[in-house]
Amino acid sequence: METEKMGQLYQKIAEKINEMIPAEWNKVALYAEILDDSREVYFFFNTKNSEDFIYSHDIPAHYQVSEQIYDDLLIELQDLFDELRDEWKANNSDVWTNLTLKLEHTGKFSIDYDYDDVIASELNGTQRQVVWEYKHLGLVPTGKKNREFLERYLNSEEE
Repeated sequence: METEKMGQLYQKIAEKINEMIPAEWNKVALYAEILDDSREVYFFFNTKNSEDFIYSHDIPAHYQVSEQIYDDLLIELQDLFDELRDEWKANNSDVWTNLTLKLEHTGKFSIDYDYDDVIASELNGTQRQVVWEYKHLGLVPTGKKNREFLERYLNSEEE
């Protein structure tokens, strides 16, 4: 069940993402994995000038932004997802482990919750990210090891 507080948190999350991107962006695709003892949040965005996606953790290097400022904003974003998960837990019997959020500059917004036990997954964090990037952005890894992993993963999914 969605609550009014969740709606407010969605708005705060969108505002925080906007604050983190030092350019006029077009689309954002975000992955958040929030567990009881760990959390991971990253996103990709493109700009009005380019359809190529930029990885959020590359913002400091790409835009000459202070690493400390970026890290502080990232922690604030992670805290918002912690709040969202806590609000979800208080109002729903099933608790999500990760989500995909898509946002467009027009304000169009979607969020898909996933309940899979990522700790019990055969995939490690890097592998989950490779699969997520491919499924949601069509990105194929440039590194040989991750590219070969993705090929094996996709072949096993077809079987």
